[in-house]
Amino acid sequence: MVSHLFLTGFMGAGKSSVGRLVAARLGRPFVDLDEEIERREGSTVPEIFRTRGEDGFREAEHAALEEIVGGDPAVVATGGGVVLRDDNQALLKRHGTVVYLSVTPEEAMARVGEVGDRPLLADGGLAAARSILGTRMSLYAATADHVVDTIGRAEADVAEAVIGVLRETPAARTVRVGGLSDDSGYDVVIGHGLLAESGQRIREVLDVSSAVLVSDETVRELYAGPVASSLREADVSVVEESIAAGEASKSWETAGDLLERFAASGLDRSSAVVALGGGVVGDLAGYCAAAYMRGISLVHLPTTLLAQVDSAVGGKTAVDLSAGKNLAGAFWPPRLVLADVDVLESLPAAEWTNGLVETAKAALLAGGDALARFERDIPEIVVRESAAVLGAVEDAVEFKAEVVSNDLREAGLRECLNLGHTLGHALELLAGYGVLPHGLAVAEGMRFAALLAEALVGAAPDLTERTKSILEAVGAGERMCAPVVRPLLDRVGPDEILGAMKGDKKSRGGVVRFVLLEAPGQWHAVGVDDTVLLDGLRRWRASFTGGGE
Repeated sequence: MVSHLFLTGFMGAGKSSVGRLVAARLGRPFVDLDEEIERREGSTVPEIFRTRGEDGFREAEHAALEEIVGGDPAVVATGGGVVLRDDNQALLKRHGTVVYLSVTPEEAMARVGEVGDRPLLADGGLAAARSILGTRMSLYAATADHVVDTIGRAEADVAEAVIGVLRETPAARTVRVGGLSDDSGYDVVIGHGLLAESGQRIREVLDVSSAVLVSDETVRELYAGPVASSLREADVSVVEESIAAGEASKSWETAGDLLERFAASGLDRSSAVVALGGGVVGDLAGYCAAAYMRGISLVHLPTTLLAQVDSAVGGKTAVDLSAGKNLAGAFWPPRLVLADVDVLESLPAAEWTNGLVETAKAALLAGGDALARFERDIPEIVVRESAAVLGAVEDAVEFKAEVVSNDLREAGLRECLNLGHTLGHALELLAGYGVLPHGLAVAEGMRFAALLAEALVGAAPDLTERTKSILEAVGAGERMCAPVVRPLLDRVGPDEILGAMKGDKKSRGGVVRFVLLEAPGQWHAVGVDDTVLLDGLRRWRASFTGGGE
């Protein structure tokens, strides 16, 4: 259940009176935003307008809204102008369901009567109401998950309508990833219940009559049935193929076997590959889609947090070789990504942590408001609170979409996404794929990169501490990593780790490259001299193996 229900709309829409009725029906507290502003400020709304102006009131309104969203789930009647600020819109969408109560200027004026306590209507009357509502209408609509018409309806009827729409699936959020041309991009749709709608949504994008649904054995048991049924209901014939769960399946051998199965099933160039699963399934099925008949359409249905915020977005597909992770692959963008956050409830704790580390990485690279929101919402995200998770996934996808859209083939900007992965991939390789969880490996890589950043790009020590604090909060702190990483470091030395990093695709000309944060949102990709790197690895390894549990 979402944290809050927000009622928005113009003055006279009935937000407060309807809100009290809805709160009583739902058994939730009711909060009137204007009353909270007056309580906090010790002054009435008209007095605040008179003494501080509209800008001063909007600051007080934002501060009160920030306090409300941090409290217990409530029904909140907002002020008519709350949607005027982008940061307010973000708070509303991130922390609950928004219902817009629509009303005409004429009916609003008839309901409010005297306008002496309505500062924005002073001396303007109906003409002012029409002008104000005209400028806000698109903002109300853009912020809302649902719209309820109040014209000619009693308050009790409007309250019933609000409760009715709450039973509907919240509106999905769509992030566009750019392509090489205007028509070669694709949408990442984030929301609830998307797997059940996958067939129709795929048919809206692709004119296909056949598809192969690829999943692993675990995911197939949980979700393949509903997806296959949805595809068939959309008149798409389906062949289901599954692989063994785990990183070991992301191999040259499994890819060859899967391609043979594609051919035996009679797939042709008009067919689509639907990848249902986490990063392993997405990478493997995506690579096979790129290779089969020189490329057929690909759709991602990511079922892990890691895949939703990272691997399903960007068009990179790959399999592992014995020499390193993701060394054989292709850039093959999907035609559609459907990120159904409902499936995240079933993730094991370790998989959840893997995804949280990648989400934290994206937040640090994005900096600004995205990082502030992530740090603020970590307690809710960790316990999988629906609204917080939806917001975190959207922020991470928006960041990666912007990066990928400007650098489709990793020629420059996209390299920032390797933060933490240079050392992380080396540790995964040396431990044996599947032994060291990806999230813990990347977390250790991020901590090491933060220490390098202090020495090489002048990052402040408090950024290292901030990085450590975030990773600790999402369950990938040093104490979590130690029991898994320490046995590896007992048998491999800095020279072996350096050798593994040199074999990674991120190195160039034998020089290992690291993504280093100078500050949140500011990064550098630098080649690190072997001598400097070995010295850093020795100090890191010594402190790690010497640390306690």
